[in-house]
Amino acid sequence: MASKRDQSLKPRKHAVQARSEATVSALFEASIQVLIAVGYGKLTTIRVAERAGVSVGTLYQYFPNRRALINSVIERYLDEISASIERDCQSLNECTLEEIATGLVDAFIAAKWRRIDVARAMHEPLVDAGGAELVRAAATRAAQRVAGILASCSDAEFHDVHSLSLFVVMACSSLLQTAVTDHTEGVQRGMLHDHMRAMLLGYLREMQHLERDENRGCPTERVPTGQI
Repeated sequence: MASKRDQSLKPRKHAVQARSEATVSALFEASIQVLIAVGYGKLTTIRVAERAGVSVGTLYQYFPNRRALINSVIERYLDEISASIERDCQSLNECTLEEIATGLVDAFIAAKWRRIDVARAMHEPLVDAGGAELVRAAATRAAQRVAGILASCSDAEFHDVHSLSLFVVMACSSLLQTAVTDHTEGVQRGMLHDHMRAMLLGYLREMQHLERDENRGCPTERVPTGQI
C-alpha cells in the first residue's frame, strides 16, 4: 500500500484531453523556465503558474504541491533523455565494437547537449527532490537498450552484457553530469567526446579480453588486499 507521502507526490489527475495535455505541457515548460531563471530554491507554484499563463488553482488540479510538480518534471525530463538516446542508438545494432562505442558516446552527449541549460538547471532538483529512484529506473532502461546493442556486436562477444551495460550507462552518466555542471566551461563537448570514447572503448575491449581468459581457464591476477 502506498504511503501518504507517496500519494502526495502523484499528480491529482492525468491529462486525457488535448486541452488538458496542453496545460500540463505548459506547466512543465514553465517549470523548466523558472528553474533556469531563478533556480530550484526559488521555484514556487505561483511562479510556475504565472509563467505558464494559468491560475494557481489550475496548477493544483494536476499537482497537489510543489514537490509533486517537481517530481513529475524530473520524470518527464528523464523520459525525454531516454527517448533521445533510444532514437540515436537505433542504427547501432550489428555494428563493430568501435562503431558502437562511438555511437553510444554520441547519443549520450547529444541527449544532454540539446538543452544543456535544462540539464544544468535540473541538477539540484535531481539531487534534492528524491530523484534517485527515477534516475535508477532511467539507467536501467538505458542499460537494457545498450545490452541489446552489445549482444549484436559484429566483431566482439560478451557473456554478461547486462552487467556490462549497466556499468557503461553509469560511467557515461556520471561523466556527463560532472561535465554539464562544470560552469567554468573547462570541459568542452569535443574534449568530453574524445575522452568518453577512449574510456568506453578501452573498457569494453579489456572486458572482452578478461572474458576470453576466463573461458580459457586462465587465472585472473588479483591484487593483494592493502596494495590497491
